[in-house]
Amino acid sequence: MRTRLLDDPRDFLDATLELRAADPVRTNVIGSVAIGVVEGASYDAESWFVVEDDAGAVVGAAVWTAPYRLLASPMDDDAAHSLGLAARERSAQIGVAIPGVVGPAGVAEVTAAALGGVWRTSMAERLLVLHDYLRPSPVPGAGRPATEADLPLLVAWHTQFVADAGVTEHDTEASIRRRLPALRIWEVDGTPVAYAGHSPVVSTPSGAVGRIGPVFTTRDQRGRGYGTAITAVVVEALLPVTSAVMLYTDDANPTSNHVYENLGFVHEDDMVELTPVESAS
Repeated sequence: MRTRLLDDPRDFLDATLELRAADPVRTNVIGSVAIGVVEGASYDAESWFVVEDDAGAVVGAAVWTAPYRLLASPMDDDAAHSLGLAARERSAQIGVAIPGVVGPAGVAEVTAAALGGVWRTSMAERLLVLHDYLRPSPVPGAGRPATEADLPLLVAWHTQFVADAGVTEHDTEASIRRRLPALRIWEVDGTPVAYAGHSPVVSTPSGAVGRIGPVFTTRDQRGRGYGTAITAVVVEALLPVTSAVMLYTDDANPTSNHVYENLGFVHEDDMVELTPVESAS
């Protein structure tokens, strides 16, 4: 087992195509991150890992775009151990600590163990996949595409979303501007109350997968169905151009889980986010 570090996201997408085609949902994030960089996203440092068995077959992959966490695909324990050692070497090489590991529970734990140190579970997530879409009951207002004029509002909202979710964000304005065509806003009587979007659609020979997120409703407008409504708008935009629609949600948030289940999303798998104890807040 060996882990190779690639320099270019295009090479990474090519090298992992067969792996991603075999499991397009659970490898969606690593694919969408790589596509985002190809399309212009930039980070403090980028690392593209491909894990191969002794015969040279790709059996795992991971992406680390600092300052974000290391994102790992499904793989067996030997592959995860190899990944962790390679990520540890990369971290030392560039002088940047890996702030966390995200992946299927067993993969994340073995990778983190190879990285060294003590880790804690900072979040457990559900991977949800849309089965039979259930259109929600009507609520006041309507959805519309986001425009350049919405940028200051969306930056403020996304900053609040990041704070509420306790996640990392990098160059928020540039990120929102780049994703503007994929964002939708729900308005009531001309007043924006919620927004949602999706990551780049990831295509493989087995189909195209769209991943919804983020979804945000202003605090004073929550509990009125607007989050469900704007999520449905994004779902309906993705359905004609994808073979699967997915999202991740916090396992500890029954409200959002219920919202997505009512739209027809089904719990398919579990993911875990591990954080080094010494860097935990």
